[in-house]
Amino acid sequence: MIKAVVTALRRVRRIGAEDRGNVAMMLAISIVPLAMASMGAVDLTRGITAKVQLQDALDAAALAVGRTNSTDAATLQAVGQRILGQNLAGVSDFTLGSASFVLGANNTIVASAQASFTPAVSGFIGGGPMTLSAATEVVRANNMLEIALVLDNTGSMGDSLGWGQSSKISYLRTAASNFVDIMASAAAQNSTPNSVQISLVPFSNTVKVGAAYAGASWIDQAGASPVNDQIFTTNTGATAHANRFTLFAQLGTSWGGCVEARQAPYDIQDTAPSVSTPATLFTPFFAPDEDDNWSQTNDYLPDPKKDSTGANANWLGRQGSIAKYTSTPKTSLNTNQGPNDGCSMQAVQRLTTDFTALKTAINAMGASGDTNIPEGLVWGWHTLSPNGPFADGVPYLTPKHKKIVVLMTDGENTMTPNGSTNNNSYYSAEGYVWQGRVIQADGTPLVDTMSSAATRTAAMDDRMKKLCANMKAPSMGVEIYTVGVGVTSNSRSLLQACASGADHYFDVSTGADLTTTFQNIANQIAQLHLSK
Repeated sequence: MIKAVVTALRRVRRIGAEDRGNVAMMLAISIVPLAMASMGAVDLTRGITAKVQLQDALDAAALAVGRTNSTDAATLQAVGQRILGQNLAGVSDFTLGSASFVLGANNTIVASAQASFTPAVSGFIGGGPMTLSAATEVVRANNMLEIALVLDNTGSMGDSLGWGQSSKISYLRTAASNFVDIMASAAAQNSTPNSVQISLVPFSNTVKVGAAYAGASWIDQAGASPVNDQIFTTNTGATAHANRFTLFAQLGTSWGGCVEARQAPYDIQDTAPSVSTPATLFTPFFAPDEDDNWSQTNDYLPDPKKDSTGANANWLGRQGSIAKYTSTPKTSLNTNQGPNDGCSMQAVQRLTTDFTALKTAINAMGASGDTNIPEGLVWGWHTLSPNGPFADGVPYLTPKHKKIVVLMTDGENTMTPNGSTNNNSYYSAEGYVWQGRVIQADGTPLVDTMSSAATRTAAMDDRMKKLCANMKAPSMGVEIYTVGVGVTSNSRSLLQACASGADHYFDVSTGADLTTTFQNIANQIAQLHLSK
């Protein structure tokens, strides 16, 4: 084989020596196609670049058209043509020809453009310009959004995040108001009416639905709920029956509008309230008058000497007496003293498109009470639900609809021990700790009045974990964003697990960051995407 190759090379060398004069001619002839090939490569590169420029410019113009709320054909065309021209200003590789921007099916913007491009090779041999084409579709913001803002209004929100900073609640008011403004702007860009609805759920140790619902069928009107009578006790802890609305009337005051947590498992479920299942009803919040013999935080009536059975009353009998609610209060009754003690937060605002009223409620938020995240979160869910009590939301998994919760808190779940009372806890949506209304991870009620704050937090955290899982279940499809403001590592982990994804949790350490975070969440929710 090697010998044959050497022989062939010698023959080629001999031919070259004999025909040396023909080489120059062959070389000259070959230069033309080589030059054409080089120019063709340049044309190919220019053509690809021009195609990309045209497509990018068209995509941007279509997005701009999509952000308008117009359905008028002439307006859509004018906006698209203007933006496309601006995007191509200074481009010299091609000349823009025609462009089209029209409203397509399912609220899309269908856009196309053509441009003329003259390649060097075609021009050299007498050919004409080539046509470049680009097309795209932009899905307008046609998802209908139901958003619940679940916002911490606890006492710690009155603190600042650092030296020289305003209170956290003041930053929250600004951040939440800006969020509403961004979503209102997104709604204005949608041709579908009421495309964005927002609810507001301020929370601390409980949630206020508002006294306007005193006569609602989902409020326990007769005291039939199993949690209703737990606070009306004899010396031995046996219960008596009382209608809480009747007691309010006897005291000459009104129900403040707060509600208590439902009995487990309904405390973390979306089951519609029904009179036929009393445990599903919502019990009016009623903070009992506490024992005169201690330095109580909520002692507003003189205690009787006997319990409901006629026996000499111990602390439980004195606190649980029904008869004393006919007495004249020892002090004025308000949200710091009396049956409405702890019910000072702003009321829940149902899903609405009245963004002005929503911002008014946000700007009226204050800071007081302990942290009960599950109670706030479940009411955020209730505002989005197609079930009662409000039934304002569309059915779950309705196409083109999204249900979103934005939860913000600065603390840990808390049922604070209160050593100045036999209850050893403040009254909250779960009553007193000894009532056992918080279920621990092992399934047993938390009833120990001597339990530590950490044990109580762990039990409430477990309820929250189960609640978050229920909300995010595939059959519900609720999307959850969580924001932790200066929280502990435990609370951070809890919020991260509750969020719908790693990109749905935000850690905030300064007041300014809180505003930026809410803006980022709002922009993320409202964002438009190219579909093709």
